[in-house]
Amino acid sequence: MTQEITRKDFLRLAAAATTSTALAVYAGRGVAQNADSSAAPDVPETPSSTLIRGADLLTMDPELGEQPATDVLISDGRIEAIGTGLPADGAEVINAEGMILMPGMIDGHRHVWQTIALGRMVESNPGEFARDYIYWKMAAVVAMEPEDHYIAELVGGLQAIDSGVTSILDYAHGQDTEANTVAAARGLRDSGIAGWFGYQLAISYPFDVGDTVSPAEMLAALFAARPTEQEWNTASLLRNDLFADRSALLQLALGPPMWPGYAMDDVRDYMTRARSVGVDLIIAHLHKSATPHPAGFMGHRDSGIPDLHEAGLLGPDFHVAHANRLTPEELAMMRDTGGMIAATTMSEYSFMMNPHRGAPVHGRARAAGVPVGIGADVPMGLTGDYFEHVRSSLWSHYLEEESRQIVQDYHSEDILDFATALGAKALRLGDETGSITVGKRADLVLLDTDRIGFGTMGSLADRVVTFARTTDIDSVWVAGRARKRRGEMIGVDWASLKARLLEAQERVEQKIATVKWV
Repeated sequence: MTQEITRKDFLRLAAAATTSTALAVYAGRGVAQNADSSAAPDVPETPSSTLIRGADLLTMDPELGEQPATDVLISDGRIEAIGTGLPADGAEVINAEGMILMPGMIDGHRHVWQTIALGRMVESNPGEFARDYIYWKMAAVVAMEPEDHYIAELVGGLQAIDSGVTSILDYAHGQDTEANTVAAARGLRDSGIAGWFGYQLAISYPFDVGDTVSPAEMLAALFAARPTEQEWNTASLLRNDLFADRSALLQLALGPPMWPGYAMDDVRDYMTRARSVGVDLIIAHLHKSATPHPAGFMGHRDSGIPDLHEAGLLGPDFHVAHANRLTPEELAMMRDTGGMIAATTMSEYSFMMNPHRGAPVHGRARAAGVPVGIGADVPMGLTGDYFEHVRSSLWSHYLEEESRQIVQDYHSEDILDFATALGAKALRLGDETGSITVGKRADLVLLDTDRIGFGTMGSLADRVVTFARTTDIDSVWVAGRARKRRGEMIGVDWASLKARLLEAQERVEQKIATVKWV
């Protein structure tokens, strides 16, 4: 950071930061750099056609259901045919007899950049996590450099693919400079995962490594933050450079600030400007405030959805995460305007420590007709085995009575739906992925069922939802391109990546330690 800030100045800014210029002078460190991309996987070209022979299909297509011993033909990245005895006609043939073929899974909310700190703090220490997470996050934001963001996003994307996740919504809320943001986006793109890089605006903190900071002052500045012109310029750069190809697997989403307590005039301006950048997804964290805000401010009514609805700001491009306390009326507004939701089922447990935040909304949202998925949220503190998050999407229904009643009518396919077909709809990807359907993108996961603990009876959905884990994944295809075969990621040197990640982690943690909270 090139400018000095005194404690007096800090207090003045925290109290008065009501305009975008107040924090704009702290927009970031350094200038744009090209992060080293030599760690990107070397994935050979996949044959234009692949025939998966004789798999048991868990299609997640309600018209197709489950189909034993069935072939799937992939051609030019899409599912060309489903049937028995399909001719190979020169295609690469994969013998999948006795294995389960399912759609690639969908993660609707993950902060991939936090891969930099796997295990740094974990949600199995709930009190410590709830107390310390926000301070670690803010210090990490100012400590990380482009090379740190690149390796974190690259490894995070690869780990997601390894666990059977083929599409993701990365809530990128840890990048405070153009250089860091571009490096993060490149890292996720180079991983080869599909979905959205969701750039969050208003992430410019008025302190740096080595500073002494009051938590109260910092939180005041955090919630007063506004997007800077540099951040809007970064959004346009991403849209016109890295994400110019509208047919690419990874696309750009934007997160304009719309937190409770923001003036609705400001929220309208931010959302309108974000949409003018030309993105197809607008994203937001949404939590209900403990007490209502005054009229004219986000959160005046309930979680703020009625405020957005009255302002005409809801729409089919609007996606919110968490949203636990949405009322039936708010869910109806989301449904009627085409909005979408992601619940982070494991992470929501920690939000239960705040009674006004409530239990995961996904069951109630689905019952109300809102497309809803699930997400892993904080990879630093929760398991990367995505099947565990799928199972959590069942068990978290039991946190409140209404959801307990809803889930009584569920079957295993209804649970898996949150991470496949319904989860894809909740990311505006329902026509592209989420089921094994002719014409859809060939995002597929092939499970080896030979392990003694992998159930042999029941429906395919029963067996997958109850027993599957990452180590059972034999193969993964993203848009027809093989990314994992025979249990190993293709072209990925995990040992080298881990060494680079640990090197970055050590460097970042040394800087974080210099931030003193008083």
